[in-house]
Amino acid sequence: MIRGSIEFVTSDSIQGWIFSEDGRIRERTILAFRDDVCIGAGKVNMFRADLADAGIGDGHLGFSFPISVAADETGAVFLKLEGSDAVILQSGATIATGAKAETRLDRAEMRTRLAALKWALKHGRIPQSDFDFLRILWSFGAYERGLSRRVPTSETPVLDKPVTVAAQLFESYLGLDAQLEQVEMMQGEALQAEIRRVASLPDAAPLLAFYSTDRARLRVMEGTHVSSAAGDAPQGTLSDYTLTAENLVVIDIRASAELVVPPGGRVIALSASPAIA
Repeated sequence: MIRGSIEFVTSDSIQGWIFSEDGRIRERTILAFRDDVCIGAGKVNMFRADLADAGIGDGHLGFSFPISVAADETGAVFLKLEGSDAVILQSGATIATGAKAETRLDRAEMRTRLAALKWALKHGRIPQSDFDFLRILWSFGAYERGLSRRVPTSETPVLDKPVTVAAQLFESYLGLDAQLEQVEMMQGEALQAEIRRVASLPDAAPLLAFYSTDRARLRVMEGTHVSSAAGDAPQGTLSDYTLTAENLVVIDIRASAELVVPPGGRVIALSASPAIA
């Protein structure tokens, strides 16, 4: 008997874990299918500390490998264990939006950016708050900012306006005054269209900022905004961010991401371009 989970799937990669009761799963080959077409294959060769801590095998149960699906195609994906009849069928395992490898941030460029950022902080060119934001965003492809803060003159916390905070973060990224655009998302599928729209704008920051009047969820494969070695699936860590009116989440649109909006819920997405007169 096997069990497992397809944790994340985009048009160019799939990630998750698989466990077999007989313990013979490490280095086995698994095949990914969309309908009846094989779209990729890879090995079970990633160590997962969370699974080991939960007592599920020895933890060497993870997989992450490239798949090939047209960027505008969607649909359910399932897995087969090569050489057996074992199949992982999972409700909700559908292709999510994700930047293609050629549009991702080059790893050498990211190292240069981080080095320049440290120099700017050391020489007083940027404040600590901008340094923290850019370092986290460039390193992980996602950044979360709480909007509630305390002021010395009051015991009641102050809730900053998300649009105001987003504008400050966008301007920190652009190094210019920012002009913001806002869209409402009632369904998770709207994220893909908005990422494509922002990516098509020549001067726009490759970022989206999110907040919600409800408790929506943004799943981000952190680290996938940076290119991997040729032919390898982008390696990342799956993180869930809860979207509320009290926090703001910013992502690099080159990272793989999925939006989950509750029925009747609403998510606000903000993008920005330089405000040049």
